[in-house]
Amino acid sequence: MQAFTFNQRVENLYKSYFSTFENISISLDEDQIKIYLIDEQNLDPASLELKKFKQYDQITFWDGYSQSEVIETTSERESAKTLKRFMKKLLKILNR
Repeated sequence: MQAFTFNQRVENLYKSYFSTFENISISLDEDQIKIYLIDEQNLDPASLELKKFKQYDQITFWDGYSQSEVIETTSERESAKTLKRFMKKLLKILNR
């Protein structure tokens, strides 16, 4: 059985949280993952971004209003846990 890549796991997690929402989008590249809300009322809507560097991953969460968090992780497991936590925060924002 073939193992899923990190991006495939993130995409599956994204689908499990946001499959019923039309105003959220994901962009997956080899070295970057972006998840963002589509909100015409907000010029800088909530977003979640992961950038892969040689030594670490940088995960940035923006709630669309005032709170920004930047986390650096050194393993895929830590990155996946952090992404999952921030996806839950995005879900709360969508359910408002």
